Parts: sequence; C-alpha cells; structure tokens
Amino acid sequence: MNFKKDILLIDTEFSGFDVPKKHDLLQIAAVLLDKKTLKEKKSFNTYIKPFKWKSRDMESMAVNKITWDMVKDAPTLSAAIKKFNKAFPKNVIQAFYVGYNDKRILTDAYNRAGVKWPFDYHYFDLWALCYAYLAKHNMLKSKKDFAGFGLESLIKTLKIDINKNQMHDALVDCRLEGEVLRKIMGKL
Repeated sequence: MNFKKDILLIDTEFSGFDVPKKHDLLQIAAVLLDKKTLKEKKSFNTYIKPFKWKSRDMESMAVNKITWDMVKDAPTLSAAIKKFNKAFPKNVIQAFYVGYNDKRILTDAYNRAGVKWPFDYHYFDLWALCYAYLAKHNMLKSKKDFAGFGLESLIKTLKIDINKNQMHDALVDCRLEGEVLRKIMGKL
C-alpha cells in the first residue's frame, strides 16, 4: 500500500454542534501516518479552554466525557491552533472519520485564530472507504449499528480491541481510525 503523501488523521471534540455560535471546540488531536506503512510517525493532542462552558450540550458532553478540570487550564483557541499548525508538515493528506463537522469546526477555528488554513482543500473521509468496504463484503447487516455508522460500530464489526470507556477522546479516536485504515487497506 502506497499513498502519495503521509496521512494526517484529525479528530476534534466539542461542547455541541453549534460551534462557534453557541458551543466550543474543546479538543484537537491528530496522528501522522507514514504513506507506505501507515504506522504512526507523530501525534498531537491538546484541550482548549472554553468560553461558552455554561451553554454546553449535555448529550455531547456525555459522549466526549470532557470535564471542566480537563479544560480549565488548557490553552486558548488561538494558542492551540498555532501549536497544532506548527506540529505537522502541510504536504499531507488530511483524513477524518465522517469529516464534515471536524473539518468545518477546525477551519473555523483557524479563521478565528487568525491563522491561514495551511492544507490542501481535498481531504480523505475514512467513513466513505469503510462504508464501501463493508458493503462490498456484505457486512452492513445491522440497520441499528450502521444507520449512522459510528466508529464504535465499525470497530466492533472489524473486531478491533478497544476499551470502550476510552472512545471519544480525540487522540484515542485518531489511533483507532489509523487501526481501521491499516486493517482495511491490508485486505484490499
């Protein structure tokens, strides 16, 4: 398996889907995968100090399990974006799992931090690859598990071991997405 560029898997966690109007970006994580081996070369993880903590969506918070103690002393959005921007090369393939929200929220965060978006506008949505793979192998049998097609259902289907209590931490999810990519690419 050879990609043309290294793959940068990115994940975010937020206090609700209405970022930035009502909710905050709370965590950014990324894992850089080698273009030939898909092994992890480098990682990044930071929490972000929120400004709209009181308006957080409790359903979102129950999923990401981020507490005030985890973010109260975290860097500001601007500082976190600047740190993330310096962490990786820019000539990479950005990859997200169901990336619409992550990419939208992250590009908005770059704008609010006054930092120019450094990556190519193309990105690789791991969800699409996974859906096609599972469809081809007749593995989309559960209407409940694959209606929204969460990472947890995919991991279960692909028999990847994980402590479910760790899921929805952005760095853990990036590493799981890397494992999913390695597993699927190894079978193609």
